[in-house]
Amino acid sequence: MTNNKQLPHHTPEWSGYDIDELRYARAYTAARLELNRERVTTRLENLRKKGLKPGMPKNLFGKVLGAFSYIDIALLAWRAGRRVFSVTRALKRR
Repeated sequence: MTNNKQLPHHTPEWSGYDIDELRYARAYTAARLELNRERVTTRLENLRKKGLKPGMPKNLFGKVLGAFSYIDIALLAWRAGRRVFSVTRALKRR
């Protein structure tokens, strides 16, 4: 399966995004991030209220895995890793 889609910035007649397109893309991304943040917050709230689910391990790791999907865990790990690497990079520069 090949992707033959021609991107707009690879065509010669493309003159760039206008301000409305940039604003729309920025608002769309901000809304998507807000929805994801709200979903994670709701899942954490449900975890605090309901506690353990039947069949889940009774340790903290099992609680976290039960509250988040794999994508949420990957995104949290990515953000935490970026923070750790930026801190270590800053410490190396000293």
